[in-house]
Amino acid sequence: MKLLLVFLISSVSLFHRSECKENTYKRAAINVAIVDAPLGDELVGLDMSHMGKGLAWLNGEEIGRYWPRISEFKKEDCVQECDYRGKFDHDKCDIGCGEPTRKWYHVPQSWFKLSGNILIFFEEKGGDPTKIRFVRRKVSGACALVRHKVENNKNTPLSHIMCPDDTIISAIKFASFGNPSGTCGSYLKGDCHDPNSNVVVEKACLNKKECAIDLTEGNFKTNLCPGLSRKLAVEAVCR
Repeated sequence: MKLLLVFLISSVSLFHRSECKENTYKRAAINVAIVDAPLGDELVGLDMSHMGKGLAWLNGEEIGRYWPRISEFKKEDCVQECDYRGKFDHDKCDIGCGEPTRKWYHVPQSWFKLSGNILIFFEEKGGDPTKIRFVRRKVSGACALVRHKVENNKNTPLSHIMCPDDTIISAIKFASFGNPSGTCGSYLKGDCHDPNSNVVVEKACLNKKECAIDLTEGNFKTNLCPGLSRKLAVEAVCR
């Protein structure tokens, strides 16, 4: 589970907009900002969802071409949960329908100076550069979704959970063996649920950086709900 921390482009000493000549690009503009480096050591990106289409640079390094185009798929075309097994289909397991296909653009920390960083945006279609934001990715939790062993598979399934460096598993936010649904951050218990799920996972994982849980009869009621495809879904908090 990743938490995006959004903050303004800090300590802007200049945000200058220069319109290009009519015979160059229609509504094209060059936007320049001088900023301080974002605090912290998390991964940094730019939220370009309010821009149109163009190119971006930081201190002469090319961030790349941006174009936060909205997905043409309707929201109902996406799935809440996906089983990747079976025959491949390029439309299988679609996510993000109706949302920008490109929104966040990574900026390496090594490109920043402490202050006086020059951000340049060559915008071709318009957009509002005053709404550009830095975002930082901070991992605040971990999830796992593992299916119970299927026929002809002799290996015992293992659910593995690991938190980032300098953090431990401080709490189990969700745990269910049975037929849970949803995705990381929004798991839901199904009609089939082993009531001991949370106890088993907490015993194996609390106050550890990483842990592993066997999906065996010793831990869970593996004969629960005959005929259903059973799985273990876990969401842990890392602190």
